[in-house]
Amino acid sequence: MNIVTFSQKRPALAFSDYLRSLGMPNRLEENGEGFAIVLDDASQAERAMAEAQSFVANPEDPRYWQASWQTGKVQKEAVYQADTEGESGGAWWQRGGMLTRTVAVLCLLVYAALWFGGEDVFRALSYPSAISVDAVQGQWWRLLTPAFLHFGLLHIAFNLLWWWELGGLVEREQSAGRLLGLTLVIALVSNGVQFLSYGSNFGGLSAVVYGLLGYLWIYPYADPAATFRLRGVIVVFMLGWLALGYTGIFDPIFGNISNDGHLSGLLVGVALALLLGLVNRQRHA
Repeated sequence: MNIVTFSQKRPALAFSDYLRSLGMPNRLEENGEGFAIVLDDASQAERAMAEAQSFVANPEDPRYWQASWQTGKVQKEAVYQADTEGESGGAWWQRGGMLTRTVAVLCLLVYAALWFGGEDVFRALSYPSAISVDAVQGQWWRLLTPAFLHFGLLHIAFNLLWWWELGGLVEREQSAGRLLGLTLVIALVSNGVQFLSYGSNFGGLSAVVYGLLGYLWIYPYADPAATFRLRGVIVVFMLGWLALGYTGIFDPIFGNISNDGHLSGLLVGVALALLLGLVNRQRHA
């Protein structure tokens, strides 16, 4: 039963979580008018309507935003939802913002250049032989650019697929500046970890992807007013992939996987989510 429809997703998510905290299961459905709260149990409609009137009268009451924090049960922002199979190419393209597209194109250009430039391209973009002024020799970009290096078709396809979905979600729901900042910090830290674990012969955007996963997963718990939620199946799949990577089962297909890079990226993303989410939560309060 449709209880109330909001024109914006942020208050709709807050009220949806608040009803759940009161024991009234519901779901959020997007329609032509906005975001509708649909109650699962029609017998609770009268109570839910009364709560909706109270919410509309005072939507900034902290108890509504606190509910998301307490329940941990949040409406999911679609990433790979079931109906995307029929999605048009134009709609898929729009899911990636300008920064998302730019990074994807750069990765493709570097991948193509590796075929023609080979060792010269790798030498210009790979991690330095040591973390020192003498080793870097002014080429400080090399602390970041290994993220653009990919060494196989499956490698780049997998990374860009998830970059487009997760990076695009950050850029759409927050900003290109936030995505850029997250990418730089995650790449800088995870590249350093990978160098310490494997030496300078590594590359790929996957550590950044895992960092964005950690950020998108945890941020809404730190800041319940966030307008996005990551589907649980995505988190389970990616964490399962990370765990299986440590077993070596994927090495015959993808080569040596940088598992420490994935794990460090994930942890950096979680840390950034907690830091930025709690800061924003205090601002809302």
